Amino acid sequence: WLAACAALPIAAATCAASRSPGWPRALGGGAGLRRMAAVLATCAAFLVVGPALTLLNKHIMQAHDFPYPLSLSALGVLTSAIFSRGAVAIGLAAVRPESVQFGDFGWAGVALPVGACKAATLAAGNAVYLHLGLGFIQMLKAFTPAVVLAVMVACGLRHPSRPAIFFVAVIIVGTMLEVRGELHASAVGLALILFSELMEAVNLVLTQRLLQDCKLTAMEGLYILAPPSAFCLLAAAAALEWPAIREQGHLEVVRQHPLDFAAAAVLGLAVNFVTMSLVRATSSLFTKILNTLRCVCLVLVGVALYGEVISSTELAGYCIALVGFAGYNYVQFFPERGAHLERLLDVTFGHGPDRPRKLRTSLDEPADEPEPAMVLA
Repeated sequence: WLAACAALPIAAATCAASRSPGWPRALGGGAGLRRMAAVLATCAAFLVVGPALTLLNKHIMQAHDFPYPLSLSALGVLTSAIFSRGAVAIGLAAVRPESVQFGDFGWAGVALPVGACKAATLAAGNAVYLHLGLGFIQMLKAFTPAVVLAVMVACGLRHPSRPAIFFVAVIIVGTMLEVRGELHASAVGLALILFSELMEAVNLVLTQRLLQDCKLTAMEGLYILAPPSAFCLLAAAAALEWPAIREQGHLEVVRQHPLDFAAAAVLGLAVNFVTMSLVRATSSLFTKILNTLRCVCLVLVGVALYGEVISSTELAGYCIALVGFAGYNYVQFFPERGAHLERLLDVTFGHGPDRPRKLRTSLDEPADEPEPAMVLA
């Protein structure tokens, strides 16, 4: 509850600061210091609310014997939808008219598929905690860039560079070692985490293709995308989980632990709002770095609190996957350096007479057709 109640005002302060003129360049004076303090507080909130929600959902599903990930995921998304729509309705927040204009696709062709993919990501991401350990799940999340790149290539959005392919191969090797070293791997759990990462990748592709021209604020993102996500989760939960909840009397669990479920709803809102606020105030790359740090911390929490055992093979695989993850993001967000690395490899290993290349002597020289940086959600 402390994490949930602290995160929302912090994120709101960051949103207000980020709209100030000169953000984030001018840091001199009291206003600049206040903006910097707001960003640092949002970083702290980001590092706290996500793991807090993860641990709470795991506690509800396992300790309270409430194995219904669809219904649990719907709590936070529904709260986000109600909060954003209510705030706009009573005038506490504003939505620009151009942010809700979807062109020829319409709402059903833009917001609904993006929201549906987000709903599937959340549902599968919660369900996997019923089958795999906390730390192992965080390790497997380093595999996400490989899935994202495969989906983008399949959709014809890009042709990956050789450095990107190399680092993805490093991630795959590391992930294979993780799975091999895990002592309690489950086929169902592995399928769920792979499905969750696949839906996250599809969600990224749809967002880039359908919403690439919409620079949404945190509130606009919740206003547009939370309602279709909530609709998809509630519809799936009503069909797949609610009959079992009634038949097995698990509504009594909600009555016995109302504060836990209320906290899950508020934390779901806080996670969405804080994440969008942090991306807007800093960058997607910085958010991904913090998220990786958050996953590493959760691995340690799994060992300390739940007594999970990490084998040496599994730990080595995770370290290798993190190296690949870092290298992959580096060449995506700094494409000119990726191009320089590719030229360096050509000179080192030979490129054949039919592909003459000139090695750049400075990283500041322009690269030949550099790839656009890809933002990972």
